[in-house]
Amino acid sequence: MNRQKTLIISSIVLLILIALSTAQIWLGTDNQPAKQPTDSKQAPAEQLANTEVSYIAEPGISSLDQLKKVANGLVTQQSEYGEYVDAMEGNKGGENGYYWSFYVDGAMSSVGAGSYVQQGGEEIVWKYQKL
Repeated sequence: MNRQKTLIISSIVLLILIALSTAQIWLGTDNQPAKQPTDSKQAPAEQLANTEVSYIAEPGISSLDQLKKVANGLVTQQSEYGEYVDAMEGNKGGENGYYWSFYVDGAMSSVGAGSYVQQGGEEIVWKYQKL
């Protein structure tokens, strides 16, 4: 009889351990975020907060001057070619090959933002992208 009790208790303990292990595996996998596929053209995950800034151009001012009115955390630098955007929206140029560039009506501008005098009404889009 004593041996039968030991067998029953051992079986119950084993079932409890199996149930706990199953519950731990089930809860552990359901609570983990799904891994997203990596796109080599996208910025690193820690820099994806805001990778575009867009606005409709005001007439008679440069795109850089209007950007200074609308962008968050804008940092500019001077170079021999003029003033350029070093960082904004939490993304710094030059990190992992990513830089801020600007587009006028869907086409990448061939001049610097400080030199482009807006006509008014153009769609200006700044993109943080790998160049």
